Amino acid sequence: MSYKLLGNRVPYEYFITTGKGESSVGSKGLPYETGSYDAALNDAGIEDANIVLYTSVIPTGAKQISHEEGLKRMNWGEVLECIMAQTNGKRGETITAAVMTTYVTDPKGKYLGGFACEYSGSGSRKDAEDSLGDSIAGMIKRRGYGNIQGKTQMYKDNMTDSGYKIHPGKDFVYEEMKIKEAHGTVFATICFVSYKYPILNERVKLLGPIKMPGLRKTRKNR
Repeated sequence: MSYKLLGNRVPYEYFITTGKGESSVGSKGLPYETGSYDAALNDAGIEDANIVLYTSVIPTGAKQISHEEGLKRMNWGEVLECIMAQTNGKRGETITAAVMTTYVTDPKGKYLGGFACEYSGSGSRKDAEDSLGDSIAGMIKRRGYGNIQGKTQMYKDNMTDSGYKIHPGKDFVYEEMKIKEAHGTVFATICFVSYKYPILNERVKLLGPIKMPGLRKTRKNR
């Protein structure tokens, strides 16, 4: 018997969406989960998926598809893996959330991949842009790509002092809501709907027979 040896799967196609919802339903320990958060999922069109959250890296070969195409791919109860910015709040509050993607190119002009940054709070679109600009500058510096020269410019190419080109705001989505009911939720999210699996070795022989666990024979069961 032989098998293909596969590497870790790499997210490929994704779509971007936002959602907002409010409700007066919710338990003391989870005031948002089954009410306003579920309403926000419904608003975004992803209410029948099981959401799993990622951190903030966009793979090199990732491809964006339309919101409409992404929703067509979905099946009831599927696992939907997302990079999500979410904000919850109470009646009378204004809550906002935003997600931004950034492309990174090395000094030789090679595209390396992307990052996503998330904003969660109560600020305006401009507040979110400023916060995300600061966030991406920190991510770039921590990875050894240098310091962005001057203040980060959204929706433009920025150069670092190490020669890397950074384009923050390749995609930017923002959602806000003034809460009228007891609980409210807004989110902005990147949703991955397909994956690539690198083949590490085309055929790998299974070494030796597989021993199946079983009951040890005793006088009683012989």
